[in-house]
Amino acid sequence: MKKIASAFIFITITACSNNYSYNNVNFSRIDVNNFEDQLVNNIIKPYRDSIDNNLDKVIGYSDNIYTISDYNESNFNSSLGNLIAKIIFIQADSIFSSNYNKNIDFVLQNHGGIRSSLLKGDIKFTDAYKILPFENEIVVIEISKDVFDKMIVFLKNEDLPHPFYGFKIVNDKTILDEDRVLKDKFFLATNDYLLSGGDNMFFLKENSKTYWLGYSLRDAFIDYTLKRNQLTSGIDDRYIK
Repeated sequence: MKKIASAFIFITITACSNNYSYNNVNFSRIDVNNFEDQLVNNIIKPYRDSIDNNLDKVIGYSDNIYTISDYNESNFNSSLGNLIAKIIFIQADSIFSSNYNKNIDFVLQNHGGIRSSLLKGDIKFTDAYKILPFENEIVVIEISKDVFDKMIVFLKNEDLPHPFYGFKIVNDKTILDEDRVLKDKFFLATNDYLLSGGDNMFFLKENSKTYWLGYSLRDAFIDYTLKRNQLTSGIDDRYIK
């Protein structure tokens, strides 16, 4: 009996969570090689070509190479980690403010959730999938000063620099902006993987309220890149040991 090769191509189109005139499109492809029936190959070729064309679309430009490994023992933060944390803050705060009339104080992202470097030159849809391959959703949680302090202790004891935004750790001292010093509760943007205790961040379960934005990390990256067009980042003084 002659074998018939088969292939599956998935295309999911999701409306963007913000007001931009752009629809986020999730593409994934399972390659099938060595077709025994040319008819099958002819049927799936238009879909495969369409996915390739969309993934190759340019969405912005990177002015340099940014990675999560360019930190050092003194400046314990990375250029790509800082960029992702900033993107989460800006994109999520816009939605959070619009939906709940509140503003985000801090961002915490896990180092291991970023899986590729951002190279210098054109940024394509496929780069967003390489850098942020997991289907993680941004969530905002309400935390107490005690939980914030536990987060600081956790970051100080880690061997890898987890990206964060909104505060500094300098020579074992935590520095907050003046408008946050007197607060007794904070709004922290993170992802649903960490919310469930991923990467041993169990302290995040001690939040008093969780706000689900229905917005993925990858979509935030794509939307930010489309809006800003050119991305730039660097290592700074947010974590100095």
